[in-house]
Amino acid sequence: MYLKELQLTNFRKFESLKVNFKKGLNVLVGENDSGKTAIIDAIRYILNTKSFETIRFEPRDFYKPTKTTDDNPQPERADTFTIAAIFSDFSADEAAKFIEWGYFNEVKEFELRLFLKTKRLDNDRITWDIKAGPQGAESQMDGDAKALLQVTYLKPLRDAEAEMTPGYRSRLAQILQSHNSFKKVKGTDGQYEKHELENIIEKANEEISEFLDGVKTKSTDHNSPNILESINSYIEDFRQIDDQREASVKIADPELHKILKTLGLELEENSSGLGTLNKLFMAAELLHLETDPFDALQLCLIEELEAHLHPQAQLRVINALKGISSKNGNQFILTTHSTTIGASISLENLILCRGQNVYPMWQGQTKLAIGDYKFLQRFLDSTKANMFFARGVIMVEGDAENILIPTIAELIGKPLHKYGVSIVNVGSTAFLRYSKIFQRKNLHEQGLSELDLPVSVITDLDIPAIEYFDYENKDKPEYYQVKEKSLTDNKTNSYCLKGIYDNIYASLDDLKAAIKSAISQTTMPDGLNKQIEGWRIKLDLNNIQAIRTAKFQTLKRKLDNQKVKVFTNKNWTLEYDLACSNKLRESFALAVQIAKKIKSSESYFDELFDEDGKFQIPYEIDQEADQDNTHEEIAYQIFKPFVDSGSPSKAVTAQIFSEILLLKKDDLVPNSTPKCDTRQLSS
Repeated sequence: MYLKELQLTNFRKFESLKVNFKKGLNVLVGENDSGKTAIIDAIRYILNTKSFETIRFEPRDFYKPTKTTDDNPQPERADTFTIAAIFSDFSADEAAKFIEWGYFNEVKEFELRLFLKTKRLDNDRITWDIKAGPQGAESQMDGDAKALLQVTYLKPLRDAEAEMTPGYRSRLAQILQSHNSFKKVKGTDGQYEKHELENIIEKANEEISEFLDGVKTKSTDHNSPNILESINSYIEDFRQIDDQREASVKIADPELHKILKTLGLELEENSSGLGTLNKLFMAAELLHLETDPFDALQLCLIEELEAHLHPQAQLRVINALKGISSKNGNQFILTTHSTTIGASISLENLILCRGQNVYPMWQGQTKLAIGDYKFLQRFLDSTKANMFFARGVIMVEGDAENILIPTIAELIGKPLHKYGVSIVNVGSTAFLRYSKIFQRKNLHEQGLSELDLPVSVITDLDIPAIEYFDYENKDKPEYYQVKEKSLTDNKTNSYCLKGIYDNIYASLDDLKAAIKSAISQTTMPDGLNKQIEGWRIKLDLNNIQAIRTAKFQTLKRKLDNQKVKVFTNKNWTLEYDLACSNKLRESFALAVQIAKKIKSSESYFDELFDEDGKFQIPYEIDQEADQDNTHEEIAYQIFKPFVDSGSPSKAVTAQIFSEILLLKKDDLVPNSTPKCDTRQLSS
């Protein structure tokens, strides 16, 4: 069996929430205060833990709405909250233990539902009750059955050293006591037989006593009493006349439960730091999960798995948990803030917590196709995984945008880190695959809301300037433009194309797809293919702007969906648009020439900074642009090095350009922080 679903009403930050879990590994990710701990605590509250942490309900557990109107400035907390947990996939033996409270769902699967209801009374006194059964027919569950649903729980701020230290509250003792090998059994006479550990300790105590009998109080006087005799002589003076007890020395009290509390778990002495102790503690808890003798729920909750673990250790631990889950059928529900863990986990195991909802990332929940999951699992590294912890995401396709956008944001007084915005550099034009992570599938059918995470996709328009074809002697590309408002097939059937009339498409396939969509057909009617062959147009000065607009609209159709929006450069690429900018052209041209010089001599980079590491502009650099040319020709001259073989690095150019922008900040943004986006600064 496994925890299939959790339902919360008026609990903590959630007015209403349903969380679906999978068998095996489930990893909750999201920014601070996104509800990860609330979900873990809800599971603990309704199921309790094998280490018997104290469960204490508090007023803060009750949902409090945010202020919505001036008439309701201080909204009250809810008077009740409920938690429901639904379990599924029972074996016959497991189902037999819960048959009194179980039921069969709509697809004839046996399920178990637990229901916790709390009430907040006067003076914040809280009452609560847990029952089990289908909705509307719940009844009390007996303690033995309830104990089978306890979970293993690792706290976020766990003190592994204290948990593993011998003593009254020893966690190791609790774990060992639950193992069959540490259970005392009754003999034929009805009395408990001695456990082997008790025999071992009794023998050790006897040998210690024999040794101490020979240790004299005064080592130089063989007639002096031994140490215990001396201690007991003092005790005799201290005690009451009717107290006949005497002191003895023992390695441990020879009772099994007391012996277990004297045991400690450690690796090599004096060599264990917090990270190693944490791994040791987790290993002991996993042993408890594996050796539970009652076939109980195999569910382990771990908050902040990365606690005290460096990235490589995090990878080893999370991969170990994957293996354990696969081998033993355990269910893990983890929380993490680690981008290392976020990147190493398949999207099939991630649940994104955001706002008032949670969003599973597995197949069927997002608009990603199966192939997309395979692609993303190979390319989703820790840098890209930071998007799961952000309040907004900017996706870019190259290093230049990755470097420049934070600089521009700082210049306009909108530093990205203050707004919780992450830049994800996908290093290619594979935006569609990445952006679909944030697009939910079958929203209306499932009654779900869009993922409330704004995602901006910034990409090149990639329509070359006319000067490129003229200077480089390249053939201008062909496009297709809808030149008729209707078409007639070979059977004289007429098809209306007014909806796409005058639209421009980059390829014949795109054009055909648009026509089929416009006429609501899955195939092109006979005769239409021949008619549209004459709709070819070549790129020229008269239509280049229309073609750019058409390309932008195509990108919008492909990428814009739900909270994902596409933004493009105005003309061609980021670098070309900067070269077109009246305000930034000179600075960008300088950055290009410096980048060219760095490519010829890398040591030149060091000469750009003074002893304090401050960037200094080398005014002796020739910017090479012929000022007698047209605006577009000057822009292409500045941009041309990126077309030539052996071109300067775009990343280096962006880095130098960023330094120049920061140096000229007061000139660019003299007395204000205007609201503008990256396109406004470069236009």
